[in-house]
Amino acid sequence: MLCLDMCIQMYQSYIDCAKITVKDILNYPFKSNNDYNTILEDVSPQLGSEYLSLIRTEFPNIKLQNIFEFVEINDKIGNPIKINYFIENQILSCSPSNLRYIYHSLLILSEFKTKNNNGMTEVGCGYGGLFLAICFFSKILDIKIDIYYLIDLPEVCDLIKEYLNVNKDYINIKYEIKHSTNYGKDVENNNLFFISNYCFTEIDQEYRNNYIENLIPKVTNGFIVWQTIAGPTLSDAKNIFKNIHVLEEKPQTATLIKKNYFIYF
Repeated sequence: MLCLDMCIQMYQSYIDCAKITVKDILNYPFKSNNDYNTILEDVSPQLGSEYLSLIRTEFPNIKLQNIFEFVEINDKIGNPIKINYFIENQILSCSPSNLRYIYHSLLILSEFKTKNNNGMTEVGCGYGGLFLAICFFSKILDIKIDIYYLIDLPEVCDLIKEYLNVNKDYINIKYEIKHSTNYGKDVENNNLFFISNYCFTEIDQEYRNNYIENLIPKVTNGFIVWQTIAGPTLSDAKNIFKNIHVLEEKPQTATLIKKNYFIYF
């Protein structure tokens, strides 16, 4: 019961921070707020270094200047805690979370371009950082995405709306923001590419079942960072999604016993 109470309090503090941020998004330092960091902007400096190395190794077509440009855009708002990374005789100063967004966006775009989906839908979007990265790098890679649905808690949706509006000059994909209380019932398109990095396996089974009933029938492919520590197993994933391909998460952010995985389908 203590762990459950702590979890509820953690999410409530996160929601409260989002509500405060919406009132003054240009000035409120939400990305360095302790209550916010329990959920997002929580990538360690070491993990940031590992993400950067993976980007450089696995995606050599992405120029270092592209990375510098994106982190500058995404770090303008929210006063994130920045770490200095030394690369090619230059200093990259940024929130380590940017490097996760970049790496995950490139994994997603690489998979998406091999499919024939009508758009994307993301469950658990934070302030919209992954979507911003997908916008930025889809333009560089010349990948067209017709529509992108962002699904999250109502209070978080308000933050997403404000954050993306501030960054509207960098948005090149049509998007719609949907409340998680509808579980995708109000998502109009089908044949979508599904994204949920950590969130889908964090939420209660009841909520996950509602997504399985209402949203998953509208998706045909996707990419998920699947946590086994939260409860659902890889066998559960195979029962939900068709033709899944499982890889161990890189870098591994969970425990050696209860690992995280990249699930493609």
